[in-house]
Amino acid sequence: MDQGFKGQKTRILQNTPSPQLNHITGSAAKAASIKGPSKDGPFRANIVVFNGKGKVVNDAMLGERDYELLKKTKLIKRNLNKITETTLTADNVTSHFKTLLIKVPSSNLNPMYAGRYVLIMENIDADLLALASFRNALITTLIIFWILAIAIAYLLSRSSMKPIILSWRKQRDFSANAAHELRTPLTVIQNQLEYLLTKPKSRVMDEIDEVSTALDEVRHMQTLTNRLLMLARSDSNVVQMNKTDVNLQEWLTQVTKPYQDIAMSQQKSFQSTIKAEAHGSLDPDLIRQLLTILMDNAIKYTPEHGTVSIKATLAHENLLLEVADTGAGIPDEDKKKVFDRFYRTDKSRNSKTGGNGLGLAIAQWIVGQHRGKISVRDNHPNGAVFVVSLPV
Repeated sequence: MDQGFKGQKTRILQNTPSPQLNHITGSAAKAASIKGPSKDGPFRANIVVFNGKGKVVNDAMLGERDYELLKKTKLIKRNLNKITETTLTADNVTSHFKTLLIKVPSSNLNPMYAGRYVLIMENIDADLLALASFRNALITTLIIFWILAIAIAYLLSRSSMKPIILSWRKQRDFSANAAHELRTPLTVIQNQLEYLLTKPKSRVMDEIDEVSTALDEVRHMQTLTNRLLMLARSDSNVVQMNKTDVNLQEWLTQVTKPYQDIAMSQQKSFQSTIKAEAHGSLDPDLIRQLLTILMDNAIKYTPEHGTVSIKATLAHENLLLEVADTGAGIPDEDKKKVFDRFYRTDKSRNSKTGGNGLGLAIAQWIVGQHRGKISVRDNHPNGAVFVVSLPV
C-alpha cells in the first residue's frame, strides 16, 4: 500500500495517467464519467484536492456518497509527504484510511492539481477487518495448540514416568520383602537360642530339635542372602558370563543325575530324557544354577509318589529344556507373575518349603543373559511345565 502511494504521488507530480485495469470506451466511458461511483459500491481509493485555505475543490469528482464522508477531511500541512492514518465518520458509518499529503507545484500541467495540496486516501477497512480476523484466528489457534501442547506434554511426561514409578515401587517392595524374608529366620534363630539359654545344663542331644531348627533357618537365610546378592549384581551388570564349548549330552546327564537320588529319597519318581548329541556354547555355572532352581522347585511341589521329569532336545540350533512336576500347578492369572521377585502363588509355601520367591526371578535373568526364553504352561492332568529355549 505504501508503494502504491509513492507511485500515485509520482504520477500526480508528473501528470501521467493512472493505469486502468478495466478499459471501457465510447458511450460506456462517457456514461461512467457522468454517473460517478455507485453509493453501494466498494470504497477503496480517492483523491481530495485542497486549496491553500484547506477547502475541498474537487467535490464534484468525489461522488455523492464519498463527498459526505470526505468533506470532513481537514488539511493538516504538518503531515506533508507523510503516510498517516485517519478515521472519518458519516451517517453512523466509520471508515479508516491511510493517507499521503503532497504539494503539487504550480508548474504542473494539470490545472486541477497545480499549486494545490493533494491528499491521496485509501480505505483500509477491509485490511483492518482481515488483520483482526487473522489476529483472532491466530490467538485462538495459539490457545488451542497451547492447551494441546500442555495435554501432550502431560501425557508424555506421565508415560515416561511410568517405568520410573514402577521401578521405584518394585525397589520399595523388594526392600520390604527382603527385610521380611530376613526377619523371619532371624526371629526363629533368636527364639531357639533364647530357649537354649534357659537350659544351660542340658546336652546338645537333649535339645536336638531346637538346634536343628536354628540350623535350617541359617541355611535358609544363607540361600536368601546369596540370591539377593546375585540379583543385586545382575542389576548392576557386575555378573559376567563365561561361555564355553560344552558337550551338551554328557554335561546335562551329569548335572541332572543327582536329582534322581533326591527324588527317590522323597518317594517321588524321576524321569530324564536327554537327546542333545551336539556341542553348544553356554555358561555352565549359570545354566547349572538355572537347572538347580527349576529342579528344586519341581521336587518341592511334587507330592509323594508323584513324578518329576526333565527333557532336553535340540531344535533349530536351540537347546530346549522342559522341567515338569505333578503338583498343584500354577493358576493362569499367576503364570505371568511367577517370575517376579518375591512372588509366590501360595503365600504359605515359605513356611512349608523354605521358598523365598527369588529363584524364578534369577532363572529368568539367566535365560535373558543367554538371549533365550522361559515360560510356564500346564502339565496335564496335574502340575506345571517350565520351558526354556536357549540359542547354543
